[in-house]
Amino acid sequence: MSVLELPAEILGKIFDHYVHDRWKVRQVDSDRPLSKLRCISAYSDSRTHPVDLTHVCQLWRTTAISMPQLWATIYASQMKSEGDVKMFELWLERSAGRDGTYPLILSVKQSARAPVDLREFFSLAISQHRRWKYIRLGIDGGYLPFFELLHTVAPLSTLCGFQVDFFDLNQRNRESLQRLIGVLCSSTALRSVEFGDESSGHNPIVVPWDSLSLTTLSFCGLELGHLIRILSSSMDTLRDISVTILQSPLSLKGLTPIPNVTMHRLQSLRIKSYGYGCHASVAFDKLTLPTLHKLYLPWRFTPNKDSELQTRGWESLLSLLERSNCKLQAFEFGDGDIPDLVKNLESPLFEHLTSLQVTSNFYVYPDITQLLDALSEVCEETQRPRMLPLLETLIFKALHSEDDVRVASVAAYGGCGKSKLRRVFTQNIEAGENALEMDLKDQE
Repeated sequence: MSVLELPAEILGKIFDHYVHDRWKVRQVDSDRPLSKLRCISAYSDSRTHPVDLTHVCQLWRTTAISMPQLWATIYASQMKSEGDVKMFELWLERSAGRDGTYPLILSVKQSARAPVDLREFFSLAISQHRRWKYIRLGIDGGYLPFFELLHTVAPLSTLCGFQVDFFDLNQRNRESLQRLIGVLCSSTALRSVEFGDESSGHNPIVVPWDSLSLTTLSFCGLELGHLIRILSSSMDTLRDISVTILQSPLSLKGLTPIPNVTMHRLQSLRIKSYGYGCHASVAFDKLTLPTLHKLYLPWRFTPNKDSELQTRGWESLLSLLERSNCKLQAFEFGDGDIPDLVKNLESPLFEHLTSLQVTSNFYVYPDITQLLDALSEVCEETQRPRMLPLLETLIFKALHSEDDVRVASVAAYGGCGKSKLRRVFTQNIEAGENALEMDLKDQE
């Protein structure tokens, strides 16, 4: 049987794989710069497109056009012509399905001064608001007035999540953004919200947190006080919160005291880095997280030049874990204080860890070898490890080439059944060597 004779059902599965297989579809081709990608595609770096399937034969064309899932994930980027707008309209038409209600995931990235009038484009996008499942907007603030049409159709009913990252905002545009956020937050189905740099930071957009039931919340930058006050709202549904840069206030004048907060459902807390003058202990001292399972400690968690803050940071973290009585299972450490990391990992508060990831760079922090030595010594001296007894996965961002022996020693301990360690992985090894990965499942 030739590929042209395949049943429509099998052909449809192949087409879906062709368009949406993220691993194969989204591989970066160094010989083809991203600037040459199509303006309308499924993902930001798609190499395969459903339009191509419609030009093979009549059967393939009919099958592809009849499958809304091939067209319902749309990434529209830097449109330059009316033809791009027409192609966007075509994707919208084919993504609607027979009854016109197929859920739509829409991402728009557009800088200022496009060579084509985009009023029609935004009008087309807004006309499908009843199908919006997730929308991502990374556009110049000058396009915000085009979204005024949404105010006449609110509340939205199907929107599950949105991401906004507007740049070049002036005061007038910020007011328009504030109204847009209000409309987007009107959806009773909303569960995920992500704010870019100019939508948060020191002057965040006002959001009706008390009326939302979010499970995921993400900020590019946010003041510590704003974060705690957001968590202290009546919204106790959050399971995952992420902040790229946690900032200190620009001024301490007129600040109200930061309240203590208990989050009964928060399972994952990720703070990628701390801004100048902001320290982890201030946040940890205010939080109680009884269901916390995943924690990421960022760069600048323990300032290298201040031993008092280093000690205070770990004390506040251990107090948080003890106060919360949580069973932390996944821990990612991104700072350079490896000796203190090794010392504190011996605490019973970390005994439930199944995954440890160290993203410190060995070029900057050679002390990372101390962790390998500590794990190796534990392996040699005891029948069962006294540190991290439940550890299954150990991941390093980078290591010296000579540390392979230490990794092998730790891995061998897990492989012979003396611990639960089953996977050891290193992303980069010095001198450009290939990544190292050891799967220990079959070595017991």
